[in-house]
Amino acid sequence: MSAVSACLVLPEAAYKDSYIAAVYEYIRAGHRDLWQPEVLRANFDEYLQTLRDRASAPLAGMAPATLFWLIAPGRIYVGELDLRHFLTDDLRRFGGHIGYSIRPSLRRQGYGRLICRLGIQAARARGIGDILITCDDDNIASCKIIEANGGALVDKIDAGQPVLTRRYWVQAPEAQPAPPPMR
Repeated sequence: MSAVSACLVLPEAAYKDSYIAAVYEYIRAGHRDLWQPEVLRANFDEYLQTLRDRASAPLAGMAPATLFWLIAPGRIYVGELDLRHFLTDDLRRFGGHIGYSIRPSLRRQGYGRLICRLGIQAARARGIGDILITCDDDNIASCKIIEANGGALVDKIDAGQPVLTRRYWVQAPEAQPAPPPMR
């Protein structure tokens, strides 16, 4: 599989089986998930609606966010990207504008770098100028991914997580000067 041919899509039922297979991978890797795979399988349409609602009707105290799935050819769920539309005080400390994850079996294949790049593009398309991306201080893979996508480390803070949080900013492109008027 090539990371280059994967693309961001909005979650939809066509990717249900691959998504649930990824949930099992995350569980085996020690990640906890809000939805158990059996419950998810039985209530997938409800789950998709919950994801869609986050953009226009987020839970109290949460910023509106759009969730994208990174999909490879063959309808293979690779990972997800959470694009927060603006920063709350909490997101300024931990979370930022962009959060992403790649399913365990597809890590170290270039998908992390790709999903971060596509997330930055999606943020720009939403009109977000400077983009905050955070990661755990000991997550060397994420540090490299963010830095490869133009992230500049601003600081490391105690955000109430088990390890320090690295905060990176991806600066807005410089405004290009307008060309001189034509005569």
